[in-house]
Amino acid sequence: MRLEGSDDEPPEVAAAFDALANGEPEAALTAAARIEDAGERALVEARAYLDLAMLSAAGGAVERARAALGEGDADVVELEGELALDRWDLEGAERAFAALASEERDPWILERLALLADHRGDAERSHAMMAEAQRLDPSRPEPIRFSEAEFDVVVEEALASLAPDFARRLENVRLVREPVPFRDLTDPTDIAATPPDILGLFVGPTIHDLAEGSSGELPPTIYVFQRNLERMVGSRDELAEQIRITLFHEIGHLLGLDEDGVAGMGLA
Repeated sequence: MRLEGSDDEPPEVAAAFDALANGEPEAALTAAARIEDAGERALVEARAYLDLAMLSAAGGAVERARAALGEGDADVVELEGELALDRWDLEGAERAFAALASEERDPWILERLALLADHRGDAERSHAMMAEAQRLDPSRPEPIRFSEAEFDVVVEEALASLAPDFARRLENVRLVREPVPFRDLTDPTDIAATPPDILGLFVGPTIHDLAEGSSGELPPTIYVFQRNLERMVGSRDELAEQIRITLFHEIGHLLGLDEDGVAGMGLA
């Protein structure tokens, strides 16, 4: 997200934005409590709650930001788009990001519109958005796109690079390629756990469930989402590495680990 502070911000505001940039949303909330300006405080809180996947709290913070700064404020509109995206309100997200793009061709906003185009099945528009983002910001890698067959070869290369102990865990697991995730894959009780830009997903019984004789309705399945993976890399080598990381992560869930456990094993 492009939300950031300016050079002349008060120290407490700068501390909050630094914490967000460093991936420390809890620290950002602590710093936000010391921000006097209601609008600035609400913006930081909304971003931090989004990072923590606390959508109800994020919604309240967005409402406070809108009340303080106005519904047309660019930062507010961007947060509305991010919140809609995390809630799987893709039409609402597109309205917000398209409104921003009509005012300013920002690379981050174009990347969000590319994601939404992929969810509509419009790969050509998605690629065009990513190409425009790269032209505006040459530090970004040039967008890549593989055919399904080419992508499958990269997946096989990533599988071949896994350590034998991890590879064995996948012997009876379905590996499914999809362009992007779809709403039916989300958990209705925790929709934020499966955002539209997720790279991979494990569903079905874990190793422990199978050992206890509980097979569930679906076999163990790992999904890899081709377009989401392609949008974050700039080369075949980077794609292979990101697929390998994604597979490691989902193998951790196959083993029954939650997100903290996966991170503790170095699989995050």
